[in-house]
Amino acid sequence: MMTCLVVNCNHWIGYHIVNGLLEDDWLVEGVIDKEEKDTLSMFFGRNSNFSFCENVEKKVYDTVISVGVPLKEIDHVHTNRFVIIHPTVPENMKEDTILIKAPLLFGEWMPMNENGMYRNHLFISFDSTYFLTEAVYIEDFVSYLVKWLNDDIADNKKSAIIKLEHSAYTRDNRPIEKKLEQVKEHYHQFKKYTE
Repeated sequence: MMTCLVVNCNHWIGYHIVNGLLEDDWLVEGVIDKEEKDTLSMFFGRNSNFSFCENVEKKVYDTVISVGVPLKEIDHVHTNRFVIIHPTVPENMKEDTILIKAPLLFGEWMPMNENGMYRNHLFISFDSTYFLTEAVYIEDFVSYLVKWLNDDIADNKKSAIIKLEHSAYTRDNRPIEKKLEQVKEHYHQFKKYTE
């Protein structure tokens, strides 16, 4: 069974990555970003292949995935592959790190209101050209991330920078509006947890 440490697992993107890995039978540990709300942590606890981790120094993982800039607590983690998911190249990125430049991701649990979403505190309207042409649904992104991880392990490849948003497979033929309606329904149902 493949092992993965997901750093910032309580970030909404980290939450979806954890779920995608668990659905693919990975053994997953998560590190919480104490600056983020801890609402999503309560949804992880019922899977026997997931646990929270505070001391990573004595463990070895097949893969470490950091959503955003890695926390200082994981500077000495032992892994075969370190992946950062971030929209830009972080400062002081280690040489053997794989960067996946995140597209404009949207999905359940993201910071949003009825009319749009927030990315790095910038409001993006759901009816804007930017959203309609660039947005990628989080479940599609995670599905192809997990597929890439599995293929990369099988092929023993290493890449420096990967731009999944330019891959045709991250966009399917379903209109974005249907997925957006699904996200809005989820927002209304769980709004009290995100406020």
